[in-house]
Amino acid sequence: MPAKGRGKPADRAEATEIVLHIASDKTREFEAMFEAEEIPIWDDFTRRGRFLECRLVRVQGGSEGRPAVQDYILHVIAADHQAHEEHDGDPRFQSFLEKAQRIQPHPPLVWFGETVFERRS
Repeated sequence: MPAKGRGKPADRAEATEIVLHIASDKTREFEAMFEAEEIPIWDDFTRRGRFLECRLVRVQGGSEGRPAVQDYILHVIAADHQAHEEHDGDPRFQSFLEKAQRIQPHPPLVWFGETVFERRS
């Protein structure tokens, strides 16, 4: 069922939500690396319409938390699943991912799928 409320159906757009678990003493390193390496990829993908929306959120509260871990929510709306795959296969992302995984004490939680409902102001 296509998403409603954005002016046109998002019948092919894919939402991805990832919770990253970064060692608390590595947050500055992670954010600097993300800004230097992943943001240029986001800029490329958004400029080409492959990503419609993307954000990284530093978690400040919630129902779960672990000692010595800073969680981040990674939110991406890709034009379609192929755009998601294109990003994940990008050599720039693969280089970033290899370094980022070294400072993740726990594997990330990953979900993606088609939006059913949404509203925006």
